[in-house]
Amino acid sequence: MHDSALGTDRPSRRAVLRAALGLAATGAVPAAAEDSSNVRAMWVWDTDTLMASESDREAFLDAAGRLRLTEAFLYLRADDYTARDRRLAALLAALARLDVRAWGMEGWRGYFSDVDGPVGLYAAADAMIAYNGRHRRGFAGFHSDLEPQDGQGVGDNRFTNGVAESQLSPMQLSARDGLLAEWLGIHAALRAKTAAAGLDYGAALPDWVDNYEGEPVTVGWQGGRHSLLRRLLGVVPQYVVMSYNTNPTKVVERVRGELRAADAGGVPRIVFGLETHAGAGVNVSYADTPGKRHRARVMADIEKIATAITDHPSYLGWAIHDWQGWQTLPP
Repeated sequence: MHDSALGTDRPSRRAVLRAALGLAATGAVPAAAEDSSNVRAMWVWDTDTLMASESDREAFLDAAGRLRLTEAFLYLRADDYTARDRRLAALLAALARLDVRAWGMEGWRGYFSDVDGPVGLYAAADAMIAYNGRHRRGFAGFHSDLEPQDGQGVGDNRFTNGVAESQLSPMQLSARDGLLAEWLGIHAALRAKTAAAGLDYGAALPDWVDNYEGEPVTVGWQGGRHSLLRRLLGVVPQYVVMSYNTNPTKVVERVRGELRAADAGGVPRIVFGLETHAGAGVNVSYADTPGKRHRARVMADIEKIATAITDHPSYLGWAIHDWQGWQTLPP
């Protein structure tokens, strides 16, 4: 996390943020209008393309410069850090020239124990750390994108989607508890790995962690029941909420619980996310929603959301999912 994120000048931060985002909607953010404490991030799932194609890489770098991105979450498998070492080094060097911090990123439902387990996920983090040991210019941290609910065509029905906690049978509750406890353990292991290497750790988290089907979410832990959100906040320093919705009011509602829970710490750490990838659904993705299919609309909504929540001490910034979606949206 940036040291400058510890600043507490909230009124000036709001004014500067409004100016910066307004200018971003037109295509560029002058350096004088930036708020250096704010994270501006983008997920990149097709990192292979950026390493293989100069034109694709330049297109991404141009977008990163216009948006004044501070972070790029780059999807990389464990073997990419060695098999594509030189190309990766060139990409990181180009990002560094724009003051964009590169994060290694991995995630899949299959990294839970009912499928393949987290070995591959841990291997990616270890490979990123080893890459840093070989290069003067390395990664700033590791970002996981790991959701426990059923989906992606793998895994047992251990979460029981669509059912509030109070409506679960004892067997279903035990299965969900086991899955959520495993999730916490994976985050704790990844944070320990990155902390030992002097690197940051962050994660993309679903927006239901504080409220699922109208009820708080708890997890059986050390003989009692505890807030899942508070447990996650204890192990995930940069907490990126997948608050995907094209209605700014809905996004604010989705991140308010995380902000309030994190505010007591007084450190900016909560990032809200917007979806631009086609196929997620109407009112979920800007690419799928009539009247919202423009980059300028995304940036205008970011301004509205940020203005509504910037007085929360724990607010850190925003993230766009993802590069492939963003580049296909018209201006």
